Amino acid sequence: MRSRYPNRGSGLEYYLWIFTRLSGILMLFMAAFGIVYANLAGGRTLLDMAAQYRWGFFPTYWHVQNSDIPDVFPNWSNSFWQIYAVLLFFVAAVHGFNGLRVVVEDYVHRPYLLLFAKWLVFVLFLFTLFAAAVIVFELFV
Repeated sequence: MRSRYPNRGSGLEYYLWIFTRLSGILMLFMAAFGIVYANLAGGRTLLDMAAQYRWGFFPTYWHVQNSDIPDVFPNWSNSFWQIYAVLLFFVAAVHGFNGLRVVVEDYVHRPYLLLFAKWLVFVLFLFTLFAAAVIVFELFV
């Protein structure tokens, strides 16, 4: 059984382990920056604090019909926020798919099936990144 903490001498596996820990912290800071920016620089299109709590902690299906949430197109048409969104998604995708790779390695023991599963995870990762880039850069122009 594999140790929870990889050896320092294991090369890429150790760096991916470190990346997973650091990327979790990085995603928290990136999300906090987005929230702070939305509150400080959003101007009249801000959500009030009650609406932010409602959307963040009580996501029910009728909020879409009964809310006056401003449109995201003006903010995401800015190239800084497009790159920021794709960068945040890239960090989250690498973080998540690396975790999925570790789970696959823990539970799949046949060599050819493990190779197939790792390639499948990699192809899903590339497809997810491509879909995110298309959504951010093509839909929000």
